[in-house]
Amino acid sequence: MVPIETIDRIIDPVEVIHQSIEQAWMAICRCYEVTACMPDMQTLFGGADLARPNQAAENVVVAMLQEANECVGRFSPWYKQPARAFGLTSVRDARLGRVKWLLAPEAVQRWQEILAVLANSIRKYGGLVHAMLLVDDLMADIDADPCVTANCGCIPPLTIQLRRSVLEKAEILCERCLQPFI
Repeated sequence: MVPIETIDRIIDPVEVIHQSIEQAWMAICRCYEVTACMPDMQTLFGGADLARPNQAAENVVVAMLQEANECVGRFSPWYKQPARAFGLTSVRDARLGRVKWLLAPEAVQRWQEILAVLANSIRKYGGLVHAMLLVDDLMADIDADPCVTANCGCIPPLTIQLRRSVLEKAEILCERCLQPFI
């Protein structure tokens, strides 16, 4: 009989990704005395180049610091602190014509361990992170695109249910009466 402790555990990549992100978020929340839910994947990885894990990890931490900055309580000593106090610095991106936030050098030092863990997770499971972002994006579209009921010109009319965007973009004809479903 094999002791329970020696049984091989299956590593779930999704769990590894979530755990590394959650650990980073909790560390930032503790540091800045913030109590808030972890931002969604789209917010954290928005604009991150997953092919460059170190930069992507920095982008995730920047997004977390921005969220923490917005969630600081009114009575916290961090409430009126500038973005630099959170380790953020802004640069103007001439190519895009907008301001971009980056980690200040002292923040890179401060969050070095978290950045290493995030970069390692992104390096190992970047494809999975990309897939998770795509699924989140598709799910957001589904919420914004409800199902509707459409009828044809038959008597009694045939009824179908489909997404509103499909009904608007395509003309779907009934096989019997050759009228569009509306």
